[in-house]
Amino acid sequence: MNTLEQLGYAPDDRVLIIHVDDVGFSHASNVAAFEGMTRGSLTCGSALVPAPWFMETVALQKQHPEADLGVHMTLTAEYETFRWPAVTGHGAATSLHAPDGGMWRDVASVVAHVSQEEGRAELRAQIEHAIAMGLDVTHLDTHMGTVIHPKFLPPYIDLAIEFKLPVFFIRPSERRIGALGEGARVYIEQRAKLDALGWPVLDNAITETLSQIAPDDKDRRFREFFATLRPGLTHFLCHPAKGGEELDAMTPTDCAHRAREYELMRSPALREYAESQGIKLTGYREIRDRLRASL
Repeated sequence: MNTLEQLGYAPDDRVLIIHVDDVGFSHASNVAAFEGMTRGSLTCGSALVPAPWFMETVALQKQHPEADLGVHMTLTAEYETFRWPAVTGHGAATSLHAPDGGMWRDVASVVAHVSQEEGRAELRAQIEHAIAMGLDVTHLDTHMGTVIHPKFLPPYIDLAIEFKLPVFFIRPSERRIGALGEGARVYIEQRAKLDALGWPVLDNAITETLSQIAPDDKDRRFREFFATLRPGLTHFLCHPAKGGEELDAMTPTDCAHRAREYELMRSPALREYAESQGIKLTGYREIRDRLRASL
């Protein structure tokens, strides 16, 4: 049985998740996420648990319990001057941190320096801290793709199974498997593990949406993505944040992109456009609840 059938859809349905990444990295991202989820086009999102504004994220979800939020599992803090440490590593000597005390800025540095054992402990701590603080965790996904790397993919999948949560994991085509090189074996093993348990997985993902598309072209391109959506369960990610001086200082390279996505996602227009194309919208809470009922 494929994922659509597991979720109660027809096998040729086009089902879309419109997902906001990086919730909690700033007040600006919290504003955008909750406006988008409660009144706009977003169906769900995920929060950076180690980031400075995570506790505001928790408070906002308590005010808006309908907001569908997972854990944006991270081993990176990519900004030059806007830094955060690991949940497990405050003030401690750990492979999780760059010399300045924040998490490593890029995936290659994480892979080179962070042990799988410390990575696993940090990912677990992020889930446990989110739950302990009262976040209704609906799923797990990955910040900057770090935990999809073969070194960290097994603990990422193990934690999803342990906590009975849907997970950002794309069912790979043979071409995709071939492109993974040495990591193909690990990816195939984790896919088989999820399939054996009847875990829902994604059929498609649209991820190149931030700096890859000029701000003025985002509305057209997003609608184009939706109009040409293939059958299956698709995860579309975006990074909206309310524009302003603080956002500009934190992330000068993509502040204009995030601000434009905020303007788009705070409106229901893109959601309505997707529905006009015959697309069915969902979030991870529905997927989680169906998964747990089946277990």
